[in-house]
Amino acid sequence: MPSCPSPPEQGTRPTAEQLNRLVTSIDLPGWQAADIGASARLSDGRLVWLFGDTVRTAQMSPRIVANSMLVTSGRCVAQLRLPDDGPVVTDVDSTTVRWPMSVAVGRRGSHDVIVVLTSRIRRGSNGSFDFTFLGTSAAVFTVGDGEVPQLEKVLDVTPDSTDPQQINWGAAANVHGSWYYVYGTRLTGEQYVFGRELYVARAPVADPGRRSGWQFWNGRRWASDNGSAAVVLPAEDGVSQTLSVDNVGGEFVAISKRDGDVGDFVYKWTAPNPWGPWTAVKELSAPAGFETGKLKYAPLAHPEIPLADGRLLVSVSRNTTDVTKLLHNPEIGRPYFVEVPRG
Repeated sequence: MPSCPSPPEQGTRPTAEQLNRLVTSIDLPGWQAADIGASARLSDGRLVWLFGDTVRTAQMSPRIVANSMLVTSGRCVAQLRLPDDGPVVTDVDSTTVRWPMSVAVGRRGSHDVIVVLTSRIRRGSNGSFDFTFLGTSAAVFTVGDGEVPQLEKVLDVTPDSTDPQQINWGAAANVHGSWYYVYGTRLTGEQYVFGRELYVARAPVADPGRRSGWQFWNGRRWASDNGSAAVVLPAEDGVSQTLSVDNVGGEFVAISKRDGDVGDFVYKWTAPNPWGPWTAVKELSAPAGFETGKLKYAPLAHPEIPLADGRLLVSVSRNTTDVTKLLHNPEIGRPYFVEVPRG
């Protein structure tokens, strides 16, 4: 992994258009296209990005892996490559992979700790949409200033379950103060309700991997029993399976499709507390595209990247239902950036 230098203290603030041109120009062996792209800023000023299914060049095998990592500084983009050229967070087995959902960075001694929450996904044999969510894992990387991230461990946060109505913990995450906040989403199973309920938990930044230290918002207070977790946003106003929740200017801001992944609009929810109460505002169109085969999904905010006009940077994942087209022209599967008001 060639190292990108740490950015200067006073860098130029980009626009979404400039960032889109940068994404278009990326040509790395291990990163030709990918979705999700959750990001966080390291202590040395660099940005770390975690992606889901990633298309690589035809010279690499396999051509698609379940996840990848980029580290950027200004216009410099570097990829993390392992000796075996596999995914940066290893697969569970030949049929079960780990898809990144969210990333947050804390500090431990002289180095950063990157916590990547991933969904354990069992792939089926009936196309791109044949997969089963089994549970959540946490991949912990450590990285010193200016150094290459190193995978320290992978922990299972929740046990395997094929229950389609289990809580998908790790759908969003952020660090605020001494707490690492983790959000979960859940399908209710109600007919014609495609949005997901939202839940929130927290863990000490000093030791987020210690499962006994986790606390869950039960509607009145933080409690240690995960079974007491209460809905903080109902399915009728529901979010996508993966979203972002960040502390922006003293309030919590959630970015997601409304009505779940099949929704056609990106919404912004704001709240004074990690658990709400939430106020929703429609921001922009992003048609799901199932009818056309041109998919737009999983909008995520990137408040750690200040923009020239002071607005909030949001990425939207793109893909196609035609894998052959994607492999021939990977650019159609790269996220694009837009801007929305911060508050």
